[in-house]
Amino acid sequence: MEANALEQFLILAKQAKGRAAVVLVQQAISSPSLYHFGELLEHENIAAIAATPDGKPWHDLLQIFAYGTFPDYRARQGSLPPLDEAAALKLKQLTVVSLAAQNKVIPYAALLRDLELQDTRTVEDVIIEGMYAGLYKGKLDQKKKEFQLHETAGRDCRPGQIDDMIATLQAWCQAAENISGELADKITYANDAQEAEAARVKEMQARVEDVKKSLQSAHGDMDAAAPGAGHSESMETDDPVSRPKSKLKTKHPSAALPGARH
Repeated sequence: MEANALEQFLILAKQAKGRAAVVLVQQAISSPSLYHFGELLEHENIAAIAATPDGKPWHDLLQIFAYGTFPDYRARQGSLPPLDEAAALKLKQLTVVSLAAQNKVIPYAALLRDLELQDTRTVEDVIIEGMYAGLYKGKLDQKKKEFQLHETAGRDCRPGQIDDMIATLQAWCQAAENISGELADKITYANDAQEAEAARVKEMQARVEDVKKSLQSAHGDMDAAAPGAGHSESMETDDPVSRPKSKLKTKHPSAALPGARH
């Protein structure tokens, strides 16, 4: 819906010059369907009114609607055109978008101050109408008196802001590359350490196997050297020490003759 409205204004800007361009800016500011003005600001016919006394205030006001806030308008109100009720409401809603880009939770007190509203009921009405316009989504917490943002639309970029964004993104990319390099080094170190540990374990297992084989070989040699049962018997038989022989008992000859005298 907003894209169609912006396209219509860009088509009209091609033919609008001088006073017609000023009137087109007024219509864009008051349009209930248009919330982004960057492309309109860049159009050569709209940019040209900044060099005219009658057109410059409206060009400055269009800049505030593109990327400024309600406090910005109030600070320069003396040199800017007055706002009607619809335009003031739109700028306040765009101010909520800017606040939402900085804080995911906006206290009612901040909204009362920046939007110059008198009570929380009016704050909630402004926020709810902004939700219906598709500018943001969130939750109104009446107990905590705060607006909790879930998502929000973007604003047009200020002059030079794109360069700042590019620089920020480049710095982020460089930091990401540095972190990626550090992670790659740590991964390489971890892989090398894993391989070294695997080699150490393999070497240790080989040593254990060698020790086992050595122990088994030594045990076999001891079994072969130990004396067997047959060998013991042979040694007993070949003992050169003669066993003592038993003496035969004989009877005295005189005892065998009856009547023999002693």
